[in-house]
Amino acid sequence: MLISALVLFFTIKENKIAEEVKDEMARGEAESEAADKLAVDDEGPMTPANKRMLWFILAAEFFWFMADNGIGTFLNNYVIYNLNGSSASTAIMVLVSGVGSVIGFATGGIIASKIGRKWTIVSGLGATLLSYVVWILLTFTVGFSGSSVPAWLYVIWFIKGVGMSLVHVNSYPMVVELCSSKKIGAFTGYYYAASMAAQTTTPVLLGLLLLAPAFNWDILPVYATICLAASTAIFFFIKNVKSKKTEFKKGLEALDVDD
Repeated sequence: MLISALVLFFTIKENKIAEEVKDEMARGEAESEAADKLAVDDEGPMTPANKRMLWFILAAEFFWFMADNGIGTFLNNYVIYNLNGSSASTAIMVLVSGVGSVIGFATGGIIASKIGRKWTIVSGLGATLLSYVVWILLTFTVGFSGSSVPAWLYVIWFIKGVGMSLVHVNSYPMVVELCSSKKIGAFTGYYYAASMAAQTTTPVLLGLLLLAPAFNWDILPVYATICLAASTAIFFFIKNVKSKKTEFKKGLEALDVDD
């Protein structure tokens, strides 16, 4: 990690990049449509309205990473000890989720260009939340039998992959849309700080719950559902601050990484 940080420090010239994209950012500002006139001033301080939106987005992000990383941390143990499955079954679930993620990343920009980033994220959260609710209902009604993972759980994992990719592909742009071109680095740090805080907290919290005598592995989808429900509820208070400030990448462009 230290070596990576040093490489980034000596190879990425943030001020130079900011200067190169200054004109493009200015044009984006001029063409953007601000909800409730929540404009971003490159020279002035951040407005109270934008600060509220930032905190709401980071709080929602914290909770969806609590859900996502909580399940990811204990998924293999859940499959082996609760479903009598194997590590191979876990790998297949991750692969199915990955296929769903590719679809979500490829279509996330297209959907956002039609309905906006906020409602694309809400749709992704809602789809994932609904799949988790179905997971809970089937767990306590149909249950599990035999030594294999039920087919319906793979379907849930596919929906989860699509839904959360719609969230991830649109959430970071919503954060940087709130800042001036001079503060993109800082706001990127806020975004990843919220996600890392969740990914540090959730394994400990969920692990303590799993160790408690009152709970068993069936709490895994319940925990994720509660966290995701909190995230979805918070996002209803967020507005599409800048619908055109950043470009909506569509199709394979959403999967592209600049050299």
